[in-house]
Amino acid sequence: MKSLRFVLAPKSILLTFATILFFQVCATAQATTFAYFAPKTNTETTIPVNSFRVQIKQLNQEQLLFQLLIDNPTNEKLMLYIKDTFNNTLHREAITGTVKFEGRYNLQSLEDGEYIFEIRNGKSLLAEKAVSIKTQTQVNRRVLVTE
Repeated sequence: MKSLRFVLAPKSILLTFATILFFQVCATAQATTFAYFAPKTNTETTIPVNSFRVQIKQLNQEQLLFQLLIDNPTNEKLMLYIKDTFNNTLHREAITGTVKFEGRYNLQSLEDGEYIFEIRNGKSLLAEKAVSIKTQTQVNRRVLVTE
């Protein structure tokens, strides 16, 4: 009986080496964590409350007219956003760098719901005030018994 010989051709050696190298590269690539796998960090910063003050009040109980007062001691340029509960921006306004700002906003045409007044300096959130609008209807019925 003839003995079997195993002949390694250069082509088969190169193919074996390439296969081992391919799987090694795949394993190394999966072991490394890339930046997009890192947890998202919150980049919003809040300025200390004592240096910045926001006040909102309803001028008349019968109307949906609101007065917004902002004390901005740093004279920064600010942005005012009025948003609904679905985070849709209903109004956007640039506030110039003044120490005191006063604005009046009529929310009469808005539907019932929660609305948020956001004050931002670039991407950082400085203040947030919520306004809730609810319509209450009352039905009065009178009954008279006549004899």
